[in-house]
Amino acid sequence: MNDRPTAPELLSAARVFLESELLPTLTDARLRFQTLVTANVLAIVERELLAEEEHLLAEWQTLAPGEPVPSRLAELRQAVRTANERLCEQMRRGDFDEPGRFRVLCAQVRHVVERKLEVANPRYLAGFRTGG
Repeated sequence: MNDRPTAPELLSAARVFLESELLPTLTDARLRFQTLVTANVLAIVERELLAEEEHLLAEWQTLAPGEPVPSRLAELRQAVRTANERLCEQMRRGDFDEPGRFRVLCAQVRHVVERKLEVANPRYLAGFRTGG
């Protein structure tokens, strides 16, 4: 790992180049579209790198409250994945069919989904939050 530029800074520089320098010169619709998709992918990865550990910790605390937090990021990723798989199994079994448990689950899952949208598509989330 290098000090500077950081991985998010490198991604940002590449994305800004695509959006500011390359995109305005493209006349081919297919290339414009592919360049926009690529710039969007870079933006998503940039946001994920900046927020991943914080979001994983929050998701872990939602999925496994009171359990010790894995000490390494790779272990945390795997623990969150496993906890999500466990939650899916519980849902399939009907563990949340009772209305009160279902409402609590919905509130918890909503926060997790909103954090994921902050990375994947913050504009959609902003529109959803404002009702637009």
